[in-house]
This record gives sequence, C-alpha cells and structure tokens, in this order.
Amino acid sequence: MPKEYSTPGVYVEETATTPPAIEAMASGVPVFIGYTEIAGTSQEPLTLIPRRISHQWEFIQLFGSAYPESGFAVTIHADGTAAAVVQSSSPHVLHDSLELFFANGGQDCWVISTGRFKSPGEPLQLAELQAGLDVAATMQGIDLIIIPEMQALSLADYRNLADATLSHAATCHDRFAILDMVIKPATGNTPSLAQHFHEGVEIFREQAIGQQHLAWGSVYAPHLMVSLPRRLDETNICVTLADGTVASLANLFAHQRALYTAVIAAIHAQPRALPPSGAIAGCYAAQDRNRGIWKAPANMTLALVNAPAVELPVADYETMNVDVTRGKSINPIRLFTHKGTLVWGARTLAGNDNEWRYVPTRRLCTWIETCVRRSVGWLTFEENTAATWQKLQSSVEIFLMMLWRNSVFLGDKPEQAFFVRVGQGITMTLQDVVDGRVRLEIGLATQRPSEFVHMQLSFMLRPPA
Repeated sequence: MPKEYSTPGVYVEETATTPPAIEAMASGVPVFIGYTEIAGTSQEPLTLIPRRISHQWEFIQLFGSAYPESGFAVTIHADGTAAAVVQSSSPHVLHDSLELFFANGGQDCWVISTGRFKSPGEPLQLAELQAGLDVAATMQGIDLIIIPEMQALSLADYRNLADATLSHAATCHDRFAILDMVIKPATGNTPSLAQHFHEGVEIFREQAIGQQHLAWGSVYAPHLMVSLPRRLDETNICVTLADGTVASLANLFAHQRALYTAVIAAIHAQPRALPPSGAIAGCYAAQDRNRGIWKAPANMTLALVNAPAVELPVADYETMNVDVTRGKSINPIRLFTHKGTLVWGARTLAGNDNEWRYVPTRRLCTWIETCVRRSVGWLTFEENTAATWQKLQSSVEIFLMMLWRNSVFLGDKPEQAFFVRVGQGITMTLQDVVDGRVRLEIGLATQRPSEFVHMQLSFMLRPPA
C-alpha cells in the first residue's frame, strides 16, 4: 500500500521488482580429520579445533610435518652399495594426503587434528577419530569429508567409523564422504597381489561397510604408489655394515657420509603406497573449479603418483565398478600408457540406485539444496501467503535457469530440464499454511531429459495474521 505523506514535496520510493537471488556456494572444500605431529601451541591449542588452510606450508606451521619413519632394515654390501627393506609403515598419512590434495588441484580446505602422532606400535583410536567427525558436524562451508587414516583401523573399527561418516554426511545433508578401502593383511595363502586385492574387495563389501546411506559416499582403490619423499627418524634406523657391525643412520651421517648417501638413496627407492582419498579430493576440487560440480571427477590424471599399488586385468575393473548383488561400487584407479594414472570411475557406494548411483548427481543435488537453503533466510519473517510462494519460486527458477543455460541439466527446453513447485494444493496442505510451513519441490533432469530427480525442501515461516 502506498505511503501517505503529510507535507508537499517530491518523494522517491524504491520497489524491488526482482526476487532475491540464490547465491552459488563454493564447492570442493574438504575437511581432513586425523593425527598430526603438533596441534597448535600451548597458548593456542588446536586439538579438535577446525582450521582453514590454503597451502601445505600453513599445515606445517600449525600442525607439523610428516611422521618420522624408522621401520627399515638396511644392509651395506662389501662393494659399498646399500639394500633397504620396508619392515613397517606408519599409519599416520594426513600430512601426505594434504600434499596430494594440493598437488592435484585442491585449494582451500579445513583440518581437524585429533591429537598427536601415536608411538610406534600403538594402534589408532576409533574414539579419537570419531571425536573429530563429531566436530565436523558443527561446521558450515565444507562439502567433502576425508579421514585418510581410517583405512589403517581394524576391520571392526573401520566399519563403525565408515558407517558413522556416511550417516554424518546424510544427516548434515550438505557434504559427501570420500573413503579409502580398508587394508586387508596379506595371508600365506594369497598367491599374488591381485588375488590379495580381490580378497580385500570382497571383505570390504561383505564386512567393512553397511547398507545405510550408501549414496552419501564413494570409495576409491587401490592405494597409490607415490613419489613423495619420506621423513626419516635417522637416530632409530639401524644399518648393518659389511663387517657385521650395526650403526645408526645418524652415526653414518656424522662419520661415513658416502655410506649415508647410499643408504638414503636405497630407502627412498623403496615403493611407497598411500591411500588415494587426498588426491581424489584434489580432483574433485579442480573439476568443480574448472568445469563445475555437475561434471564427473573421472578420467583425470593424478599428480605425484607413479602407478596404482595393484594392476589388474581390464575385465576385473568392471567387477569393481558394478556389484550386481550388493551394489557397493568401488571406483578403480588405473594406469594407462602415455596417460599416467587415471581416476576411472565416478559412482557412489549405492551403485544399484537408479537415482543416486553417480557422484556428480548426488553432489549437484546436495549443492543446489544447500545454495537454496542458505540463500532464503529472508523467508523466516515473511507471511505464509501466495505472494511469498511466488517470490520463492521465482528465485529458485532463475537460479536453475542459469544452471540450465550452462548445460548443467539435460533438455532442450527449461520444462524438460527442471521444475519448481510450491503452493497450497500443490505441495502444501491447508494445515501446512496454518502451521507456517512452506514445502518446495524441485525436479532436476540430471541424466535424461524429462526424467527428474525429485527433492523436497521444507521451511518454517510465521503463520499469517
């Protein structure tokens, strides 16, 4: 209603003619959860406190460097050459996963330290990693969850944490989990690495993951053979010399520099396997930034990666990607001649779900829902009337129209690509209106024209006067 003025003069009134805009939120922003060398300072402790970082050196300043490894058996031959064997590997891989993340296109991320490194032989604690996941539940602005050290837990603890991570993503409804396949210890009956890997796949599908919330995460395998340098605990690395005496690597550095150099070269020549989740998160971030969240993060070359830890026959990759009976898809990582190591799959764990089997479909719908929810705060104090519904519908339609013009949805016409519905008798009952509830229904053609993935969002407003 026009305002009545009591004195003569010229008055200007500004009237909004366009609905409020839906803001496109950032995507490809993960939270990494795990153990670190340090966690801040005594004046500013960072245990279980999220910190945003943009470079590897920021992580080192706040959380320290990689775990110092000492699990090597080194022998010096009579001709002065050295031979090294890896006897044990550290389960602490958060630092290296961050390095793979940044090397493969990642930019901003969050880190939650669950505590300092464990002593050699001390197992990782499910409760500590779970505490980091609980902290992540309070965060906004993230859309990926990475727990690289989860794969080093026992099978029972891995299942508990993996199921909790998928449930966490489904409950928060604004993020997606990237999991690593749990490592299965080799047995004496395993004839080859490939057979060992196949047994691990079966154990993973049968015992390591449940049946709930599978659409909210994906898993990648096998591990990656990387070219990252190791950080060595030179004091505790023992070297057997040609005469049978034993010396520490630090002692060789002080007194026999040539032998020290040979030992270092032998140790760094040993293959090193890391879980792929950090590198995959970097691919997600790079694809989101360069092409869009709606593009599959697949057929992308992994940086700092020499090869997958296991190479399989081509036919075996099909059984990883498609699991007809259980539907738990595992995205393979493959080595191609002249192309390098590529991500060769983009399926969620719900591989048999017609709506949510693909990672870009799940992440796109989650992202659109998040953008809408965080951009319609103005609804809270509006009246629950037809004018408000029309304003909301127009805002969402303009946002989806922009995405359709960028070829996000399939369909030659907007009505084939998406729809937005809201209103009494359409998505709401009279009781909803009385209670101050608005129900918005969105349909998106992400795979075929006119075949829509349906989402329903609910908002609470004040009831009409």
